[in-house]
Amino acid sequence: MNKVQVFFKGLTEIVGGSKMGLLVLTNQMEDRQITIVCDKAMAHELNIRIGQNSLRHKLLPEVLCWINPDMDTEHYEILFNSIEDGQYKVVLVNKLTFEMTPIRASDAILLAQIAQLEIFMEERLFMRQSVPYELGKSKVALPLNALTFEMLEEALQRAIENENYELASNLRDELNRRKENKDETV
Repeated sequence: MNKVQVFFKGLTEIVGGSKMGLLVLTNQMEDRQITIVCDKAMAHELNIRIGQNSLRHKLLPEVLCWINPDMDTEHYEILFNSIEDGQYKVVLVNKLTFEMTPIRASDAILLAQIAQLEIFMEERLFMRQSVPYELGKSKVALPLNALTFEMLEEALQRAIENENYELASNLRDELNRRKENKDETV
């Protein structure tokens, strides 16, 4: 499997009263980006780690990494290997045993920040999901398949209210595709 190393560039909150945040990851050349949706609590946790906050050394994730000296880049890495129903599938990979432990995408990024772990994404997934990265750009594009079902429904309602019927049609198609896939797996 070919993989691309990605780097956490920062986070932003979704405007409009949403309780969600966006985590931005770029490739090494900083010409492509992946955006991951997270909840407000995770955005807060990452904000603590971005700044110089003396409290963070007493927080549970840091303490757990400190008492487990093997939680480092020599022993572990993060791998994004697929996307399903708006959620990236991510594993914590033990480099020595190749054991893979599933982990939520935003938690994986938090762990990588704390333990200084490298983050990788399967190359085909990166090429399919990434968009051009422009430093300082105020708007971020999100692939439809990176949105949760609930986010798609909210976006569909906003698109209809704003009379953006092309977007509404695309959102409806994605919702229908997911419903069909869910019916087939039940």
